[in-house]
Amino acid sequence: MDYSPETKNPDLPKARDRLDAPRKFAPVDDNDAAEATNKESTISRKKLTNKLNHLHFTNRHLRIQFHNPDNNHVISINAMPQPCFGKHVVCMWQNQDNQPKLSGAYRFRQLEIITDEQVVSAPCRIRAMSDKGICLTLPDKATQHTCRKTPRYTCKPLQINLIQSGMIFSGILKDFSKSSFRVALYSTGETPVQWINREHPVNAVIMTGETPVYSGECMVMKQNGHLRRNDMVLELSKKPIQRFAPREYRSKRIILTPSPDIHFYHPITGGPVHLKVLDVSGSGLAVEDDEESSILIPGLIIPDLTVNFANSFSFSCQAQVLYRQSFTDKNQKPLVRCGIAFLDVAPADHIKLLSLLHNAENQNVYICSHVDVDKLWEFFFDTGFIYPKKYAFLRGCTEQVKNTYKTLYSEQSSISRHFTWQKKGEILAHLAMLQFYERSWLIHHLAARTSKHIGAGIEILNQVGDFVLEAHRLISNHMDYLLCYFRPEMRFSDHFFGNIARNIQNPKACSIDSFAYIRFRAKKTEPLLPSPWTLQKPDFTDLNIFKEFYTQISGGLMLNALDMMPDEDMKERKSLAYRYQEHGLNRERRIYVLKKNDIIKAVIMANISDIALNLSDLTNCISLFIVDKEDLKPDIAYKALSITAKHYVRRQFPVLIYPIDYVHGHGISYNRIYQLWALNMDYTDEYFKQYKKLF
Repeated sequence: MDYSPETKNPDLPKARDRLDAPRKFAPVDDNDAAEATNKESTISRKKLTNKLNHLHFTNRHLRIQFHNPDNNHVISINAMPQPCFGKHVVCMWQNQDNQPKLSGAYRFRQLEIITDEQVVSAPCRIRAMSDKGICLTLPDKATQHTCRKTPRYTCKPLQINLIQSGMIFSGILKDFSKSSFRVALYSTGETPVQWINREHPVNAVIMTGETPVYSGECMVMKQNGHLRRNDMVLELSKKPIQRFAPREYRSKRIILTPSPDIHFYHPITGGPVHLKVLDVSGSGLAVEDDEESSILIPGLIIPDLTVNFANSFSFSCQAQVLYRQSFTDKNQKPLVRCGIAFLDVAPADHIKLLSLLHNAENQNVYICSHVDVDKLWEFFFDTGFIYPKKYAFLRGCTEQVKNTYKTLYSEQSSISRHFTWQKKGEILAHLAMLQFYERSWLIHHLAARTSKHIGAGIEILNQVGDFVLEAHRLISNHMDYLLCYFRPEMRFSDHFFGNIARNIQNPKACSIDSFAYIRFRAKKTEPLLPSPWTLQKPDFTDLNIFKEFYTQISGGLMLNALDMMPDEDMKERKSLAYRYQEHGLNRERRIYVLKKNDIIKAVIMANISDIALNLSDLTNCISLFIVDKEDLKPDIAYKALSITAKHYVRRQFPVLIYPIDYVHGHGISYNRIYQLWALNMDYTDEYFKQYKKLF
């Protein structure tokens, strides 16, 4: 309702100095309305009018304060100011439909505007008042208090759950500060508020709909109320949040110039937040804020945080505040440093961030940057990575191989990563990775021109180590395990992968399993297995038997990393295959069990992908796992392999046989031995400890 001096509103009768008749208002207990302040000044009516119009523009309320002169009790009522153009202002009660009665013993005291940093008090005179609102005459001057010791912030009406000793108490968050929450809890028959033990901490969870925006430990500081409702002030824990298990080896923090900014809408207040970044890594960042006005609290979850790099690159992510540390600058100004962890970032955005950070640290290292594919092929041949026998295998499908690598190296891909050490555009070292199983990435293509830059290969390994340390915690990267096939006679590979596994001495952290590699040629016509032999898809029991067999002879990570652990849902997983299809690539998998009289003898895993996706074609081959070698003669195994060969375009393809004592026991000739190295990413500390000892 707009007000002008010429307009008379019958709903606002002439005011009296004393409220003789009870009236309906929405009182607010005003114990928290104005905390300790340390600076006071006066502002003019014009300045006060501008503040009132700003409140109306932003749809925010002020408080109309009444007091009882008999006992000095103060009650404030929320009201919405209307546009103000002179010395009068009309304010409509915020909650007109649910107004309790205010006793006639109360007198008008003042108008009060409370913001995060200021409290403005104006001793107005009542011009008119009704159950709908109040009209006030503004004073010539008002009092402004600034620099509150602990500003309290208004917030959205969010649900808060307090959890203590297995009981859940629900309520509404009313406001909060950097050190406390004020909540209204409501008793139910099953969880009366009186059951909360003030001597012990409670876990508070604040929700926006179904999404948590805060989780942390609190102590009850104050409590008052009645049987059905309790108002509480909860003191926030100052302890840092341990979102992830503590690690000795952590992400490197980089200070960039110019430094990036972050901005987001505060999930509790709904207001915008803009802060400058102090340093940033691939797993999080730190920001600086004023100690007195900071509203970042440990445990706060930010669903949509944007990081902006000088308007040239920005990305959004989900994040959580982990800690806040107070300090003073050189001018003794109190500041706070807040650490924020990335909970999830889109893989394409994360790659851009890591590429920027790693290149800032080492200008010769590039992650997933554009690569001249012609120079890459020159590098592969020049370093001997493609040797004559390997090229003999590739020569019949060179155009297909070229197209595959053009796709992998010319587009941003969620399934591949590549690292290059370049100088003036010349590739001196290279390593690539593929997500080839649901939760595992395969390392391949490690090669370097050692004659031109000694140590380029080691620098690439350093960067890959930093990359996986920062990437594996993000859910969208699906990086629980790292895999690598290597030949034990290759000195550098065995020195690196072999020694790390041997020195960790924990197969659940890092393991090696050996395979015999043969070049298998399938028969022109699909053979039949003699009775009582069968080849069929496995069920839960079959894979559980396979798991028990592997645990006895190895106890390593192979089945976890190859996504072959028994699962109640044995349906084929399709998500990874669909992602390959989105990039115009092929990746399928078929698993079979070979049985005699319903007794499992072997497990066959057929990986079907584009030829030379991995240049040793280990991503387009069959793995034969011998579970029970009794009565399993090679001719039966070969027939099972020939039946499985129907999934392959070419009749000749690699086969990996495990364990290798089967080929030794039956005199099967093989081309070479490959060892499968697997690392559990929960053990990165153990990996880096051993890595540092190697170089």
